[in-house]
Amino acid sequence: MSYGDWHTSSGGHIRTFTPLASETSAVGVPLLDMYTRTQDVRLLEAARKQYQSLLEAPRTQAGGIWSRGEGPELWIDFTYLMCPFMAKFGLATQNNDAIDLAFDQVLIHVDALVDKRKQLARHAWCEKPDHFPQSAFWARGNGWLLGACVELLVLAPQHRHAERIRRILNDVMQAMAALQDASGYFYHVLDDPLSNLEASATLMFAYAAALTIKHELLEPEHDANALMDRALRAFTVVAGAVEDSGKVPGVAMVPGGPGVAFDWTLFGQGFFLLAAHALRDRLDDAAFEEVM
Repeated sequence: MSYGDWHTSSGGHIRTFTPLASETSAVGVPLLDMYTRTQDVRLLEAARKQYQSLLEAPRTQAGGIWSRGEGPELWIDFTYLMCPFMAKFGLATQNNDAIDLAFDQVLIHVDALVDKRKQLARHAWCEKPDHFPQSAFWARGNGWLLGACVELLVLAPQHRHAERIRRILNDVMQAMAALQDASGYFYHVLDDPLSNLEASATLMFAYAAALTIKHELLEPEHDANALMDRALRAFTVVAGAVEDSGKVPGVAMVPGGPGVAFDWTLFGQGFFLLAAHALRDRLDDAAFEEVM
């Protein structure tokens, strides 16, 4: 199965998917982390090629980097797939333009996709014709946005757009938190209790909330203890469902949104580890034994 076929094999709103540099940029994050450890210039050169491919990618009129080759579309998940990489690359190479591009891409995607009334992100927007091919408040999409915002603020807290990103982080997190199920999970479509409970979005929320509190990014009108309680409930309910094999079940397959199959995916696995690490000081040994 080709990479594009994987995107279209489990249902959802698309029938074809041609990957662009925006899809593969997240791989550059561990590449740069390894470069920091080893100073192997080959790793940095590979990251440089990935960044250059982003610069050459097609864009919307507002400057948003397309999510796929089929047309001028922005998907909310690409905030996370692209932006932390660009910021890390900028820091590694002292390239302020790369850091600026990371913040700008989040703002462009938010302007196109975040509903100003609900303060939640829709999944996908097409520039021409102007419409939402997938307009649901997809839970993992909002989790991707939270992850992008909090990681950018940790990487570049003094950036000129940091306060705007912090406001977006807080607004979306509070809107999402209000829709958390009593079990601790989030619904696959956040405001649709008839949709499945979904694990990866639940883990992303826990991860982003933990980092928000740790780095004092929560705005003063919000209750840090209440948010941490939500994060812990989110993590522990998913941890309690992990299979003996280590699989995290209950994850919506790509491309996400209504109509996709549920199984396990690498981002379900990955965000379990990220959330566990972010919450490690709040989870004592007894709690780990109970959920694991």
